[in-house]
Amino acid sequence: MDFECLVVGAGPAGLSAALTLGRARRSVLVLDSGKPRNYAAREMHGVLGHDGLPPAELRARGVEEVGRYGIEVRPAEVGEARAIEGGVEVDGITARTLILATGMLDATPDVEGFDAIYGISAHTCPYCDGWEHADQRLAVLAGPEAAEHMGPLLRQWSSDVIVFSPGLEADIGVPVVREPITRFVSTDCRLTSIELDGRDPIERDALFFNIAMHPRSALAIQLGCTLTEAGFVESAAADRQTTVDRVYAVGNCADPMLNVPMSIADGARAAVFVNVRLVGEGIVQPV
Repeated sequence: MDFECLVVGAGPAGLSAALTLGRARRSVLVLDSGKPRNYAAREMHGVLGHDGLPPAELRARGVEEVGRYGIEVRPAEVGEARAIEGGVEVDGITARTLILATGMLDATPDVEGFDAIYGISAHTCPYCDGWEHADQRLAVLAGPEAAEHMGPLLRQWSSDVIVFSPGLEADIGVPVVREPITRFVSTDCRLTSIELDGRDPIERDALFFNIAMHPRSALAIQLGCTLTEAGFVESAAADRQTTVDRVYAVGNCADPMLNVPMSIADGARAAVFVNVRLVGEGIVQPV
């Protein structure tokens, strides 16, 4: 085998897994497409010791840190993966184990003016960005099911919350606007108002949205991993192994609810179980 573990994805989960394995003297290669979920975010919050750090800086630090243990983070758009005798093969590279940390993508509104505010005054996670917009005029854009959760939740950060959800019929205790949004108006990337079809604009300062989440699970499908109904990779809670032997899934490709610190922990957890497995197989020679 070329490596003891291949990690696909150099986000918080993947780099955390690589770091833990590197410190366990395992031979590891990380393959990364360079397309992180939080590419639009200027800062990340709620990460102990790194509150307010740009996501790109966390990644750069992570790449440098795993490099201290001889781990390469190689730019690659992985195309093929398959299970082989005693391991896995990914684009011709073989390893005894594989950790999928491929993440997911957030569907964004196809509305004029959105790109200007994304990552600055338009966000997906109130735990990550709610504090910066506390007591402001907040908008929630989501489908009915997500809106029923997000609308009341955002009231923890502001008493002035309006939900924009054309299909929502339930009374959720928060004002609901059902007319379609036609434009986000902003100044210096800061949302100022939302224009609607057939209704006067509504002044808002920030937007939190949840339209759809698309897991990057193509490799998992190739490998034959079982997916959840929503398309995420099914992995065991204890060790994060998928339904395919020697293949593990961590971070947002397996659980859309994980933020950065949760993903870091998820990657480290899987790495510990990978190392324990390799030791159990008698593979204890240091790299």
